[in-house]
Amino acid sequence: MRLLVRILIFLSPFWAIMVLYLIDDPFMALHRYQTYDAPTRLNENIVEWGIYQNARDAHRPFNSFILGNSCTMAFRCTDWERYLPKGSRAVRLFGNAESLAAIDAKLKALNKDKANIGNVLIILDVTAMDKDQLKSGFEYILPAEVSGRSQLLTQFDLLRAFFRPDFLYAYLRYKVSGKIDENSKFMNPYGRVRDSRNNDCLNPRERMIAKEGERYWEDIKQKAALRKTSVAPPYIYAPQAEVLRSIASQLKRHQTSYRFIISPDFNEVKLNPKDKQVLETIFGKQNVFDFSGKNAYSIDYHNFYESSHYRPCLGRQLLKVIYKEGRRL
Repeated sequence: MRLLVRILIFLSPFWAIMVLYLIDDPFMALHRYQTYDAPTRLNENIVEWGIYQNARDAHRPFNSFILGNSCTMAFRCTDWERYLPKGSRAVRLFGNAESLAAIDAKLKALNKDKANIGNVLIILDVTAMDKDQLKSGFEYILPAEVSGRSQLLTQFDLLRAFFRPDFLYAYLRYKVSGKIDENSKFMNPYGRVRDSRNNDCLNPRERMIAKEGERYWEDIKQKAALRKTSVAPPYIYAPQAEVLRSIASQLKRHQTSYRFIISPDFNEVKLNPKDKQVLETIFGKQNVFDFSGKNAYSIDYHNFYESSHYRPCLGRQLLKVIYKEGRRL
């Protein structure tokens, strides 16, 4: 009996943290919410699936999907809807450093959910072409409905992230002091960062640009002067091509209207011609738009937040091009 009491006392901090996790739901993954924002950095895959599910039984369910990596932040659903058939409703289902496998899994999950996949916009960069496997780690966890894993295992992965010392320290510090550790990669010091109606990015860097003006680009301006145009090595081999064909097959099955965009690259790295040929063979030349390398979009550093992400003002320019309102490169 004494041993049992000692064990319970020893484990009491663990149970206290477990109770805190269950009560606070820090990753907003245990329940459905109408608004998805928190003092923690949320798992985007879990959050966006919740946003999608919130509207799937609505009068106007989503029928248009922006897929791809974090560069999807440059493409706002409301901007894209201007080019879609009347009544279309779009949602952004992206992933940080998204893999081809995750895009494939999301399309399969939408199909299983009997979604109307009328329109798709896929946004990737040059280096994303080699990611034919699902990735591990907190920010890459997919919801159970997408991954095919059980809800229990999915929640266990999230709970394991909560118990990480670096996260737990930052979160407990926030709970005690009410202050968010801006240096913690698990905390969100910016407040609202997404539109819970369609998962559009509400980027805090736009507020910084409005406040700082030209000073915002002092660092990136220096980096822009040192750029040297190059061509990426080929990334698409048999495993990657197989996943790409699976994606194309699903789009064809739903008779989806789609566009596949290779993002503008601040460092002016050009998509390898072999990879471009594979993409055009699988998806059709008319559906693949390569904006990588040195061009009118990469030259102006004002189009970028930093070397990895570009702004909605550039996203709107690209939409004009791919929907025949602007000049194609």
